[in-house]
Amino acid sequence: MSTGSETGLPEDEPTQEVEPPVEPTSTDSTQATPIPHAAAAEVGNRQSDPWGFLVRALAYETLVVVVTAASVAALLFLASLLLFRGQLQDVYLRLRGPAPISAEVSLVTVGPEALYLFNPADPHPNETPRELLAELVTFLDAAGASVVVLDFLMDQPATGDDLLAAASLTHGSVIAAERFEITEPASGRVFTPGIPPVLESAMGSGFANFQEEPSTWLGSELLVRRLPLLRTTDRAHLSGPWPLNQVGAKQDIDEIVPALSLAAAWRHRALQRDPSAKQESLTRLLQDQCTPAPLQCEVRMADLGLPEVPLDLSEPHDINFRGPEGGDGLVTVDAARILRVLAGTALLKQLGQNGPVDVPEDLRAQLEGRVVVVGRVDVHSDGTSDRFATPYSLPLQANADMSGPRIHAHAIDTLLSGRHIRHSGGWLAWLLALGVSGGVLVSYTRLTDTKHGAVWLAITAGVLTLGFVIFRISDGFVVDLGPVVAACLVPTVILHLRGWVRDQAGLPR
Repeated sequence: MSTGSETGLPEDEPTQEVEPPVEPTSTDSTQATPIPHAAAAEVGNRQSDPWGFLVRALAYETLVVVVTAASVAALLFLASLLLFRGQLQDVYLRLRGPAPISAEVSLVTVGPEALYLFNPADPHPNETPRELLAELVTFLDAAGASVVVLDFLMDQPATGDDLLAAASLTHGSVIAAERFEITEPASGRVFTPGIPPVLESAMGSGFANFQEEPSTWLGSELLVRRLPLLRTTDRAHLSGPWPLNQVGAKQDIDEIVPALSLAAAWRHRALQRDPSAKQESLTRLLQDQCTPAPLQCEVRMADLGLPEVPLDLSEPHDINFRGPEGGDGLVTVDAARILRVLAGTALLKQLGQNGPVDVPEDLRAQLEGRVVVVGRVDVHSDGTSDRFATPYSLPLQANADMSGPRIHAHAIDTLLSGRHIRHSGGWLAWLLALGVSGGVLVSYTRLTDTKHGAVWLAITAGVLTLGFVIFRISDGFVVDLGPVVAACLVPTVILHLRGWVRDQAGLPR
């Protein structure tokens, strides 16, 4: 028997199994983690194209500077417009809605119906008939109105002046409107023709001008939020052409004239103290204790029997509006109803039978013992109207939303009640804003963008809410939060914009 070697066959060699290669794994905790995408891109750019990377980095830095500068300009403009110029106060007024109004002021509106009832042949006259005003004054006298304020310009004589003068003398406390015109814009010097002498001998007067300001960054109407209380004016009551009109003419130079609202509020309080008080007392007091140029006045509101005002009488005062047109709670009577009540008495008078005016009890309750402002609320035949934009027309102010007589009624209520707009701020507000800015910068290094933005937006909302609560509780106290709000928003937005741009460029923040 032979073996395998003998037969020439090779002996079987042991076989080995070949295992597939296994990639080495490492459990070394010190191995580097994958490079983030932005950082990897930055490293790659630096290595492969250093000059291109430098150019792109400079371009992004330039973009950072441009965006930051534009943001600062826009935010500061917005902050100054909305927060530093009274519009935070305007927002508070709008959010507050209707506020309580005193029982000392009422409004009689002369609208299309009353004008039609009085003269159907001319239902939209540019100049309100003096005979109509005489009838209204007669009715208000019978109703027991304390002071009648005629918000009508009567600088030229007209038919019916004698009737209006007689009715005004009978009542004894009628005040008519004047309107001054600026003759020297640089000095602010103004002129007013006043009212005709026949009316001046029977009633007082005051200027009806408001302080109209450029409305807002979104509107085109002139905004009314303030009322000058005193002005230095020149007066001239002339008749006929120059130079003959100078003969025997009455002309007053540098006369201190009160606002229509101030004259009415003073007259109302003076009559409560002394029923025999005369309107000339206010004129003499102002002429004796005020200097015309520049206007300075030593008179205190306490000297006039009125609550103190936050500013000097020579400064314009904010009107603490009691609500929007139609929602302010102001007692309003349509002159059309008064004419219907007067119709019977007027017919008897034409027949030669004079009798007392029969005043309905509900109207007497709305007019007796009050300052009653009478004014037009319709559109004149030439398309003009006595309407103005107020804070309630925000934010667009596309239309004038409140009539002039109603604004005067709000101003009179403010003067009588003492519920003035008061402001606080100054260096303390700016010091607080500086501290807030520091807090924004420090917190940015410790919080994520999302948390940082949410925190400071919440703080901004809280500050504004606190200001509104204070305004509502105090009925007019405005805390100067403009610098603080700007300090919250401006640095926050700038930091986030700058961080976003640098992220896009792959630059370290």
